[in-house]
Amino acid sequence: MIDIHNHIIYQFDDGPKSIDEAVDMLKMAADQGITDVFATSHFSEVIPPPLEEDYFWKLDVLRNEVRDKEISVRLHSGSEMFFHHYMQETIKQTRVSTLGGLENYVLMEFPLFLMPAGVEDTLYRLTMEGYIPIIAHPERYSSLYNNPQKILNFIKYGGLLQVNAGSVLGDFGRTAKKIAMWLLENHLVHFLGSDAHSPSGGRTFKLLQAAHELEAYLDKDYILSLVEGNPRCILDNVKLEKMEFNEETAPRNEGLLTRVRKRIKFI
Repeated sequence: MIDIHNHIIYQFDDGPKSIDEAVDMLKMAADQGITDVFATSHFSEVIPPPLEEDYFWKLDVLRNEVRDKEISVRLHSGSEMFFHHYMQETIKQTRVSTLGGLENYVLMEFPLFLMPAGVEDTLYRLTMEGYIPIIAHPERYSSLYNNPQKILNFIKYGGLLQVNAGSVLGDFGRTAKKIAMWLLENHLVHFLGSDAHSPSGGRTFKLLQAAHELEAYLDKDYILSLVEGNPRCILDNVKLEKMEFNEETAPRNEGLLTRVRKRIKFI
């Protein structure tokens, strides 16, 4: 399996507080069959060169630790970029902005409680520049719960969706789980990511557990594409095609939560 979203760089953002915690997390990843990890630390609009240098220095330290301790995980660079209206300019000026530094895929996030204006325009500009936006955990944005069309607009304007393993497992509450499952059952998701932050609690590597959970709802080929096939395209620098979906799946006259409750009977 390949994990495209996690916070493994120590003493950097809200991830592990020490190198020992980071190493423990990578051991957990290896134990569940994760072979490759993109270290997607939080970055915002302004990325000063010293901050980027600190990130890559700590990434190299972790790579050395993984090699010395014979942990069977390969580490790749990346970021979880906070949305801003001129993301393409930030991407051009930094090497941490795209996954693997391959100048292709961009993992991006939004404020959890307020969806900014102009998202569609920014996604369009990114795709026109040749980038492929990946929207991190759309199921967690409460501002979209009563405006589900926005989630589908991410796809319409060239974005791919990444759902958190913890959302599938209920770690972020029932609403996030219902929305995650609705998106997955409609095959609107390209990636399952851990969004791991620590070696314990609810924010750690859980890809294997989530994949097993999904076996009761999804076919195995689709699950494999979420944790192996599509992430492998990032590593191989292969562009995934823009997703086409049936307009009939779009929520229209009723709220997303109403549709989700009808489709998925979780209590």
